[in-house]
Amino acid sequence: MKRLLLILILTLSFQSWTQADDIRDFEIEGMSVGDNLFEHSVIINKTKKQISNAKLSFYPKSKRLAMWNIKSNNFKKYESVQFSIKPDNFKIYRISGMIYDLDKNECVSIQKSIIKSLEKDNPTAIKDIDDFDNLDYLDKSGESIANGIYLDFPSGDTFSVECYLYGKIYKEKNNQKDHIRVSIETKESREFIQNEAYK
Repeated sequence: MKRLLLILILTLSFQSWTQADDIRDFEIEGMSVGDNLFEHSVIINKTKKQISNAKLSFYPKSKRLAMWNIKSNNFKKYESVQFSIKPDNFKIYRISGMIYDLDKNECVSIQKSIIKSLEKDNPTAIKDIDDFDNLDYLDKSGESIANGIYLDFPSGDTFSVECYLYGKIYKEKNNQKDHIRVSIETKESREFIQNEAYK
């Protein structure tokens, strides 16, 4: 019941957004790109010291940006939030909210609803659709798949909604769950993911 309520809140919350002049107008759990994690210690239920001492993960091919995934009882819409940050100053370049254990139909339905609402209110954004494809760079078995719908703003910043559905063996081995991922990211973060992080 709680999960269904979360999904409903998530879907409806985007319908109240008006046209965004800047990607920084979008927020996930009250946080946005360009912010510093230290500003949001109460939201993420961590002290500044805990944030400074956080164990960060890095992308396979570059350490220019780091990842930090956290769960907090203070989150209202998402089960966890992932940040891509500069490891030296904790400035946010990408922020993603996740809800887990959705099946493919649930995920795609929510994905389309969110994008439809945002696309209507942000006509200057260009929609790009990636159909479901194998996540070969993660799972060589070919059983893990993902898709994505992206709204690219004139600034080069991006709003995206992606569905990740993992193969059974990959899930068990890597402690992963199927999920929807709603992300706000700067142009710099997008270029980093495309050109440095995995190549």
